[in-house]
Amino acid sequence: MGFFDTLGETLASTSKVVGSKTKEVAGSTKLCLQISQEETKLKKAYEALGEAYFKNHESDMPEPYAVYAADIRECAARLDSLTKDKQILKNQKQCTSCGAWMPNEDRFCGKCGAENDILAKEAESGDGETPEDSEV
Repeated sequence: MGFFDTLGETLASTSKVVGSKTKEVAGSTKLCLQISQEETKLKKAYEALGEAYFKNHESDMPEPYAVYAADIRECAARLDSLTKDKQILKNQKQCTSCGAWMPNEDRFCGKCGAENDILAKEAESGDGETPEDSEV
């Protein structure tokens, strides 16, 4: 019976070590998750602070931050242009009153109800070429 007693003690000792390691890993994982969540909150707080500062000081931006402000303006302009290009491809126009996007065929804005001109679809050239073909 000595073998079984030794085996039982070894198994009990090993299970204690495994249990301890499991608690350690679980605790570490929990801390990593909490750290990640706090880092995300901190990043969002910095972003909100930067956005608020930019909006309040866009016209009188101090010199060290002027470079960032210029980058923001350029990026916003590119984003606006790309968004308009996307909506044009989707056969949409922007409401002249509220700026909402709406189908070219609609006469009234679905958001504010303002009347808008119906945009005519671009006429294809008679020779079958698209504008892209003629530029090449």
